[in-house]
Amino acid sequence: MKRTILLTLVLAGCSGSGLSTSSGPNGETIVGNQVSVQVTGAANPNSAFTLAQRYCSKNDRLARAVGQSGTTASFDCVKAT
Repeated sequence: MKRTILLTLVLAGCSGSGLSTSSGPNGETIVGNQVSVQVTGAANPNSAFTLAQRYCSKNDRLARAVGQSGTTASFDCVKAT
């Protein structure tokens, strides 16, 4: 829980972060910006990754898992090499 709150604050504190919030097809919460995304409430890690990958691809980036706390999975959106 503390980790999730900390990551959310870090994301919110990013200059020009442009955080956006949306919902997945099964009610998941997706919060992110150009460089990272959090998925809460996904049925399993694969579902969370799929949603993160879809989110990151909007900015021509790929999702990379960085951690999970409870029902929230965190991902970086990295440039494809």
